[in-house]
Amino acid sequence: MRIHIQSNFFVPGLENEESVDFGAEEMTLREFLEALSRISPDRVEYVEPGATLLDPDDWEVDINTTPYQNCPRGLESPLHDGDTVTIRILAQGGG
Repeated sequence: MRIHIQSNFFVPGLENEESVDFGAEEMTLREFLEALSRISPDRVEYVEPGATLLDPDDWEVDINTTPYQNCPRGLESPLHDGDTVTIRILAQGGG
């Protein structure tokens, strides 16, 4: 299964890639994000273990331009070959 990735940052472990193939026939958004965490040299945690939602202060994630929260199954939404997952890190303000 090949999933396309869009982001507003370089995804650690995939700096020069626009898509990734995990070799799985089925994969949920949670499994996809966990797999990205495992291939990251810095072990970026996109989703906390057991969490039902991503931390809204850290990440925005869409599946084919639809915010994952608007998908009926949220993080458990199935991904399909050719889907695009967009991951945006949110800028932290400060002063």
